[in-house]
Amino acid sequence: MSAELDKLKAKFLASDVDEETRTANEEDIRAWEQALIQSEAFIGWRDHDITRQIVGKAKESYKDFAFQLMQNRNLTETQRLSLFARQDACTFILSLTEIDAKSTIVQIHKDIRHALNAV
Repeated sequence: MSAELDKLKAKFLASDVDEETRTANEEDIRAWEQALIQSEAFIGWRDHDITRQIVGKAKESYKDFAFQLMQNRNLTETQRLSLFARQDACTFILSLTEIDAKSTIVQIHKDIRHALNAV
């Protein structure tokens, strides 16, 4: 795995550790290893080209839905709720893919305001 984890193993699994503590330490180390593996896999997935394309589409769709809500005053309640639900879906995707999803949404809102002021 990593050098840091190897040092940790050496310290936690030293020969002077009693058997009960050693067993507990082994379980903790296995849990840490699994967390590291999952974290590395998640980071790899997040940085993948396809994921980046999905993020871009989610951002653009969120903006498009906002403009539809702002520009079309004749939407039925069902249509409005559908657009809000789609925005929520975009937000959910961003929450899974962005490290700081809240800042991403704030930036999208700034982009929308900027586009409105440019008109």
